[in-house]
Amino acid sequence: MKKIFFVSILFSCLSLLSSNAQEEKEYYKKVIDTTSDVALKLASIDSLLTIEWKKNNFDEFVDYSVSYINLAEEMGRFDDMTKKAMNVSFPLINHLNDSQKSIDLLNRVIKYEDKITDSFLRGGIYLKRGGAFFNFDLQKAIDDYSRAIEIYEKKDAIYKADAFLFRGQAYSALGQFVDASEDYKAAYDLFEKEKDFEYMLHARSGEIVMYSKNGFLEKSLKQRTTLINSLLDLELYEYLSTQYYNQSIDYKKLDRPDLRYEYLQEALKYADSALNPPFVYNAVYSSLSDHFSLTNNSKDALTFLEKAREYLNQIPNDKYANSIFLMALIQYQMENEQWIEAKENSLKRLAFIENMGLDEENINTHKTLSKIYSKLNDNKRAYYHLEKHATLKDSLYNQSNTNALIYYQTLYETERQEKELTEKKSSIALLEEKNTSIKKQFLYGGVALTFGFLLIFLFKNQKSLKSKKELQEKYTQDLLLAQEEERKRVSKDLHDGIGQSLLLIKNKVVLNKDDSTKNLVENAIEEVRSISRALHPFQLQELGITKAIENIFYQIDETTELFVTKEIENIDGVFSIEKEVNMYRIVQESLNNVLKHSKASAVKIEIVNNEKNVQMCIRDNGVGFDFSERKNDMNSLGLKTLKERTRLLQGIMKIDSETTGKGTAITFIIPKR
Repeated sequence: MKKIFFVSILFSCLSLLSSNAQEEKEYYKKVIDTTSDVALKLASIDSLLTIEWKKNNFDEFVDYSVSYINLAEEMGRFDDMTKKAMNVSFPLINHLNDSQKSIDLLNRVIKYEDKITDSFLRGGIYLKRGGAFFNFDLQKAIDDYSRAIEIYEKKDAIYKADAFLFRGQAYSALGQFVDASEDYKAAYDLFEKEKDFEYMLHARSGEIVMYSKNGFLEKSLKQRTTLINSLLDLELYEYLSTQYYNQSIDYKKLDRPDLRYEYLQEALKYADSALNPPFVYNAVYSSLSDHFSLTNNSKDALTFLEKAREYLNQIPNDKYANSIFLMALIQYQMENEQWIEAKENSLKRLAFIENMGLDEENINTHKTLSKIYSKLNDNKRAYYHLEKHATLKDSLYNQSNTNALIYYQTLYETERQEKELTEKKSSIALLEEKNTSIKKQFLYGGVALTFGFLLIFLFKNQKSLKSKKELQEKYTQDLLLAQEEERKRVSKDLHDGIGQSLLLIKNKVVLNKDDSTKNLVENAIEEVRSISRALHPFQLQELGITKAIENIFYQIDETTELFVTKEIENIDGVFSIEKEVNMYRIVQESLNNVLKHSKASAVKIEIVNNEKNVQMCIRDNGVGFDFSERKNDMNSLGLKTLKERTRLLQGIMKIDSETTGKGTAITFIIPKR
């Protein structure tokens, strides 16, 4: 009985939340249909995108993204247009299997490339389009990744590393192993420099696949075992299925069905955690079917084949998934002597593979067709495919490619050894220099020693003062960070705990038709929401820093008698989320000072997005204060908190309030770095 009661309460809560989300959705749709304010319309579409993304409504997410792109293009807001075209590519490719639509949208943006100033956005267009081409035209994908690498600047190093990694994967799939090796190394070095350990493992995974394709199977298995252990240690479970699956492929090449089956079972354990579960389930179940066909267990082979088909139906347009499924189906049909069906499916698979440029699979499929035609007594076609198999294999696995790969591997190891040797030589040179310095000190005698003690004393004294100052600053900064985390926690508790409880109470009151109590509860809910919003700026995640700051001034304008004006340039994406929170707090605390102390009738904010910095100025017409009298008392008017937050941002704070009665202007200059 208790369980039923709990489930009913949970269902009521979920229904209430769903109802609120639906009301919010209808509100934004109404705004879009009625407003003539383009900025408001775009902001409303943006809010709908957030709602649909959270609900995994990818079809509607795509529809609203296209609406946003159309409107942004019409208004000449090409940066906003670019961001949305990049964002929508992921669900189109990975959830809706519509790579062509993603390419079409990105092509629209590329027309305006010369009007997009941010290298991150210009390079990102080609990075995303390369991802869309990856599953059916690897050469076009390589061209786009190369263009992205050309465009990205020093500040975009992490995205440039992505482009090298993806281009390396495309080169590897085409059998161009020397180019792939160079790209994997470039990606690894950049990821290491940026301390992105997760993607360092991706680059290492690409190199391991190359070892496998070149026949270095023992090395491939050993390296991948190390990689799997690293993924387990870092709890990166979403990548484990793919690595276990690749390990099973190598054991198939080594004709070890027992170990192949073991690693397919491991891949199955982590399939739900994978980034694309339908693809992984299809691949693993297809491989299990292939395994049982090869071990003469047709019953289990058919069972797993049908399971694979269920997941393939969820991603019918994925050519790579289709090619893996057809591999298992063909093997099952061959084991059961269904030669006509096996021939038709092999030709179908060959068309998929040739279109995608998967040379290794192309070779294997020609060999399979040769065997099938031989069974059908069509010796002419059997010989054709056998000859094709031999020619392609010689082309892909010629000795020069293998030697080149070994050469690059040796070169990298040699470079590491030379680097270690250079470091050792540098250490020896430093030791010799230190010994010479000691001899000179003894030579100069007591005078130099006395002078040295004096310098040490002054240095230590200065260092001690500096250390105390740094400790004090770090303490203040850590206190601000801890305060922000605690605010976030309390805000979440208010929203998820008390807020939801009040909603349930309101629901019950409405059922009892007690209007007066309903009004009281509604006021309490609004107050909880207001406190929650004040404690932690969730608007930053939903609207971006620009809209979040505008929202502060909107609330001031609505709830006070202050005359509010603003001139705010877009600064979305300029800073990290941690810096955006500090900038938001600076604006919030500056306005609180105006409200509490200035006795002003008007306030204005100006935000200018310069080339090297962002400048924020908050100006009021209040009574002002004599800053020279208070410069030693930074606690007054919350100035100490503002100063510490500015230091956290490595910025500069300027206060113009020398003469009382003429208002105050506080300017913050935040560098872009």
